[in-house]
Amino acid sequence: MNTREPFLIAQCKVCLLENKLTCVDMEVVLQPKFIELLCLLASRYPDAITRDELIEKVWDGNHFVGEKALTNAIWHLRKSFKELDPSQSYIETLRKTGYRLMVSPTVTPSVEVKGERTKKVQVFKTKPVYVIALAILIMVALSLYILHSWRTSIPAVQPANLSGFIEPVTSSPGRELFPTISNDNHFMVYSWRRPGRPTNLYLRDLFSPEQGVKALTNTEFVEGRAVFSRDLQRLYYYRRLNNQQCEIVEHIIRSAEIKVLANCPTSFATDLDVNSQGTELVFISEVRNVSGKHTVLNILDLTAAKPTTRQIPCLDMCNTYDESVAFSPDATQLVVSRHLPNGNEELYLISVASGEAQPLTSGFIDIRGVDWHPFKNQVVFSGVKLGERRGYVFNLDRGTLTDTKIKGLSYPEYATDGSLYFHQWHIDSALMRIETNKSLVSSPFPILSMHFNMRFADYNRTRNKIAFVSNESGNHELWIANPDGTNREQLSNLQASIYNPIWSYDGRYIAYTAHVDDENKLFIYDFKKLSSTVFATGFKFHGKPAWGADSQSLLVSDKTYVYRFNLEGENLGKAIEQPAYYAFETEQQDVVFANQDASKLLIKDHITGIESVLVADINLSNRFAWYYVHARDGLSEKIFYFNVNQGDYRLSFYDLATKQHQDVMRLPERAFSRSSGLTFIPNLDWLVYTAYKSPQIDIKRIKAQDLPE
Repeated sequence: MNTREPFLIAQCKVCLLENKLTCVDMEVVLQPKFIELLCLLASRYPDAITRDELIEKVWDGNHFVGEKALTNAIWHLRKSFKELDPSQSYIETLRKTGYRLMVSPTVTPSVEVKGERTKKVQVFKTKPVYVIALAILIMVALSLYILHSWRTSIPAVQPANLSGFIEPVTSSPGRELFPTISNDNHFMVYSWRRPGRPTNLYLRDLFSPEQGVKALTNTEFVEGRAVFSRDLQRLYYYRRLNNQQCEIVEHIIRSAEIKVLANCPTSFATDLDVNSQGTELVFISEVRNVSGKHTVLNILDLTAAKPTTRQIPCLDMCNTYDESVAFSPDATQLVVSRHLPNGNEELYLISVASGEAQPLTSGFIDIRGVDWHPFKNQVVFSGVKLGERRGYVFNLDRGTLTDTKIKGLSYPEYATDGSLYFHQWHIDSALMRIETNKSLVSSPFPILSMHFNMRFADYNRTRNKIAFVSNESGNHELWIANPDGTNREQLSNLQASIYNPIWSYDGRYIAYTAHVDDENKLFIYDFKKLSSTVFATGFKFHGKPAWGADSQSLLVSDKTYVYRFNLEGENLGKAIEQPAYYAFETEQQDVVFANQDASKLLIKDHITGIESVLVADINLSNRFAWYYVHARDGLSEKIFYFNVNQGDYRLSFYDLATKQHQDVMRLPERAFSRSSGLTFIPNLDWLVYTAYKSPQIDIKRIKAQDLPE
């Protein structure tokens, strides 16, 4: 059966490709998840399907989202059928069982519907839908195989739910991170950020887990990504101090003697690894030049009396930066995670000898750690797609990519027996509010339902609405709501990763970025047209957008400079002369932006064009997660920002009238997302931010026999 052909349920036609129901002369467009659910029910007619199975198949087993999303989808389907064909009931709820379709689905290759071009109708014998569904699956699979073979060798993802095999290894308060296992599987070294303390290294005896952990370091440094030497006498790891100093060090375990081996990036997360022979260490270093920053891969010889370093040649894509790295078992190759110009982060195989690079993955927004199996030709990594972090296994012999279905799996590490260790950080998020003008600051309170993930809030005074990103529909889409969370309305249906929705001053538009088809694109939602369109800039990457004061122009960065575009798509040139990732235009048309180190705020005067320092000393967590508040209605002009210093997390503001910094509230570590923005609702005095629902991070394990082949 051609996948473009619809099938019938009673008098209604189901159009799979258009996500549409049509009955006589009426039609309704539904969300893709609703159509997917309906097709699943049709394929199993007349049998019922349990809620658990529906959530597993339609929402990938995500019960956190799927429970309410399934109820919502069934309600919408019934409502749509009721509008189209009120005389017929279509979906039955079976108590304590699930749902089933009440009408037999049928298919005819050519179905004439009012309004469509008349066709010669050839009648075929009605076929069971399970046969049709099988045909669809076969054709789609074949089409995808041909398409992928033509475009790239990147494999499709296969599911393998390993959540039931997870064992806890640590459970202490705070954040326990980056496990590494000794060659004899006896000891684990990991980073532990105890509440109110720096991130130091600790050792746990895996053979005697009842024993207490041993502190290996007690410094002001942030220490992480440790690896053992082959003789278990040494550790190698990075240590950082206030993002101004990063060093790769050798630590002799018995004597605690430390020797600095090399410098590492201060601007990016970093990694290192020792080969299985214990002879070489790979690490990432940073290079700064006129074109910006990038990284290089380095091999350090551990056998020489005086360690020597050589750079791995770079043949292509030399202005990117690498974040995670691991040796192959034979030490001839590396697997690295590489940040690309389009905003994706993907895995690459790198030849140690030649530097030749081969892509492994496609479509990942972020990768948090990678490791190579000690005796299999496969790698495990943590990847982010559509706003969700999971673990994946790539088998290099078969070319298969397996989704472990483990949410929050981060920085995986194989033990020599093939068991998998990782820290698990659930990145589920919610929008929280704080009243800032009280003598006694209120506790954070959720502004919207905690049943879904929400982030990137932005308030518009003209409409008195909040724009935000939510996965309430099953995908992370653009939504708006009243400030109190009522009257939620979904605006997009991209089924993509959406970031940074920003209102125009007049409330007509919302600009936002999204990763669609492995491309970072800028979109504009127009409330007069009630639709989103791609705003073409010619950039491979778009930073957080901002609107001109007249709502007729956009300011957006290509990651290096901020440019101004009119709504016809014409590039009007640089909005500011200095490099910047994000810039905000005030109602007075002055432009405010952060410097590259996020330590100052600058302002460009709209009359003179002079760019000068606005705030000389400010501890911004990054270059774009701050919010400018105009002076009006008794409120002073101020800038809210995330203030992070080692383990100290605060929401603060800078008062432009008094030129003073002031804290709003100190929060637990990782209680907020530094990259998901802030907004302020003046009439309610609410500062709104994105909070993580579970800042606790523990180390987990899956034994070798429970992992996929």
